[in-house]
Amino acid sequence: MEHVEHVVVGAGPAGLRAAQVLAEAGREVLVLEKNEIVGPKTCGGGLTLKAVRELRALGLPDDAGLDHIAQALFPDAGLLSLDPGLARIRTLSRAKLGAHQLDWARAAGAEVRTGSPVRSIDFEARTLEADGRRIRYRHLIGADGSRSTVRRALGLESPRVFFAGEYNIPGLRLEQLVVACDSDALGSGYFWIFPHEEYTCIGAGGHKQLVAPATVRPYLHRRMEAIGVDPGETEYEGATIEVHFVGFDFPNGVHLVGDAAGTASGLTGEGIYPALVSGEEVARSILEPGYRRAKTRAWLRIKRAHDAVGRIWFRRRPRELSFAALPGICRRPLSRKWLSAFFLEV
Repeated sequence: MEHVEHVVVGAGPAGLRAAQVLAEAGREVLVLEKNEIVGPKTCGGGLTLKAVRELRALGLPDDAGLDHIAQALFPDAGLLSLDPGLARIRTLSRAKLGAHQLDWARAAGAEVRTGSPVRSIDFEARTLEADGRRIRYRHLIGADGSRSTVRRALGLESPRVFFAGEYNIPGLRLEQLVVACDSDALGSGYFWIFPHEEYTCIGAGGHKQLVAPATVRPYLHRRMEAIGVDPGETEYEGATIEVHFVGFDFPNGVHLVGDAAGTASGLTGEGIYPALVSGEEVARSILEPGYRRAKTRAWLRIKRAHDAVGRIWFRRRPRELSFAALPGICRRPLSRKWLSAFFLEV
């Protein structure tokens, strides 16, 4: 049987950040990633300012990705710019983000094994099975996304109510980053165009009770046809996002972070920033019991506000009244700044 002090399941933003923090403190860390390649995932790849600040502090180059000011599109109102200071979105592919984080974690001393899915977990014995062998741990961090094996093994509810589908079209370079509301087709969800350096991500998502996942793909085809985009042979990708938060700390040295814990916004779907800070601060609390997790607490306040608006917008009448008011808000500098801060930067 192999003995490892800290095992992290999942090599996404949360898992690699947690592994880096632990390894930098001189702790033994093993990251188990079920996929052969770290990084690629169904994801628009948009980083808010707060996510960029976290990553630049870790060594992300200033020229990594593309910088955009988000544009909002509302029915019958045309395209409206959000606040140029607060609504800056950097598009960086999950493959490139994963490569950077993998380098940082390994440089810190963490071991990362790809192609190593976890088959079973015995929480009482503090052991798991991966690669056909048993591994004993002191602390287990579940950072394995919305379909978390660790979360399921804990017996926790995992409704995964938010669905997103997208096309990542190589060679297509659109100029503007656009987020569009469409109450009739997407309910409280939204349509997006995220231009990247080597491709453009065009996608849409929403709550599964308002938007049947099977309708997202044909919806995207209609939107792309309207703007003259042909996806060609590009593969359609779809995934669920876990927005039901269940906590971070569990008995027998078990922790959840990022999407596995349900930290993503139930309104915008933003998940990379909360993955980074929850991964970091849960790891720090393992090193320093009683650590306050200030950034994670601040994010959870934002998430509660986002989730509350999402629940209001679940009903058609309040949603349509809000969508009708938003263009006017976007046209006024002060209210546009407030709106940008609420959705993207608070």
